[in-house]
Amino acid sequence: MTSSKINDTELRKQFLQYLNQPELCEQFYIYMKSEHLAYVLEFYLACDGLRNLLDDTSKQGPIIELIYKHYLCNGKNLSSSSKAKFSLPDDLISSIKQRLIKHEFHLKFYDQAQEYVLKYMLQMCYPKFLIEQQQQQENELKRQAIVTPKFSPMHKRPMTSRKKEAFEQLKRNLNTSVPIKMPSNVRQQQPVDP
Repeated sequence: MTSSKINDTELRKQFLQYLNQPELCEQFYIYMKSEHLAYVLEFYLACDGLRNLLDDTSKQGPIIELIYKHYLCNGKNLSSSSKAKFSLPDDLISSIKQRLIKHEFHLKFYDQAQEYVLKYMLQMCYPKFLIEQQQQQENELKRQAIVTPKFSPMHKRPMTSRKKEAFEQLKRNLNTSVPIKMPSNVRQQQPVDP
């Protein structure tokens, strides 16, 4: 296995974990929406829901047809949007149509299409999304550095406590009955009579 293959496997694993966490998936969805590719992620999630959440085999056919009508029926584009930048290959669309005509409904109906969409997002969308996220974090850190004052109360506190300690020690010395000793090298002056 080459290092790029290992990196691809790790990236895929990371991406799938990302999609399985609702808050993170929502962030990626917002990014895909900004790129006019939200329908690609929606199709992937619809296929995933079909495979993972459907226990009743009597409902498989209607859900499979609903996914087809909503995402694939308008030609080979995965969306009816005029801004569509993504489409499934003709042979894949043809294969799906043939299985629909024959009423061959099973949980793996859209597996090839979902895998194609996953690879597309993994190669074209997710890396750009990660770069954008990193840039946003860096910009936020820069903004915080500009807004935050350089001398915060945390810097002033140690100085204030030292001053307080010195003042308290001075008060203790003045309150004691022991006279303050002067160093011997300092000459004591005699009081001057007026």
